[in-house]
Parts: sequence; C-alpha cells; structure tokens
Amino acid sequence: YYFPHDSNARNDQRILGVRMKYGMEGYGIYFGIIEILREQSDYKLGSCQFESIAYDLRVDVKKVEDIVMGEFVLFEWDSEYSEFWSKSLKRRMEKLDLNKKEQKQVGWVAKAKQVLKQK
Repeated sequence: YYFPHDSNARNDQRILGVRMKYGMEGYGIYFGIIEILREQSDYKLGSCQFESIAYDLRVDVKKVEDIVMGEFVLFEWDSEYSEFWSKSLKRRMEKLDLNKKEQKQVGWVAKAKQVLKQK
C-alpha cells in the first residue's frame, strides 16, 4: 500500500494553484485522488467515477472535476477512453512494481534451489 511522494509536493506550482483556489482542502482532494488511483491495478480511473470519488472524499464533485480536468494540469487524460491518471504516480509505481517483480523472481529461484537440494 506504499508509494513514494515528494515531501515538498505542496510547493509544486500546479499544486500551489490548487491550494490558492481551494486551500488545503484542494491539496487533500488531490492526494485523495492519487491514493484512489494507486489502488487501481492500472493506476487509471474513468471520468464516470468523479461522483464516487467525490463521495469517497466527502467533497463536491465539481471540485474533483476541476482538479482532475481543470487548469492545473496535474493529470493526464485520454478522451477516447475517458480515463485519467497521474504521470508521476505511474512513473513511481513502475519502479516499485519492477522491484516487486524482481524480488518475487529471486524468491522463486531460492525456493527452487531449496527444493532441488531436498531431492
């Protein structure tokens, strides 16, 4: 359930724009959306889910829509599939996913060696 996040994210100019418009509530909405994206297998969500995101975060759906699709350019958008994602989150998760895959392979090799020794 872990993902890395910059300790100075609040100072990113795009996030500063969110904070200027919505205060720390906007910052919380942004990171709430990031956490929800993190929980998805492909780290993407459809725009049809704005209402459920707003319900989950207990905020107005218009704020969710604006933070995702508005002037802040915090998310990537595919209009053909009506999906959005965070380029930054996907980049960070690729590294973690690769690490997990490598660790799993090392574990399998060690287990196979142990089984062969027992025979």
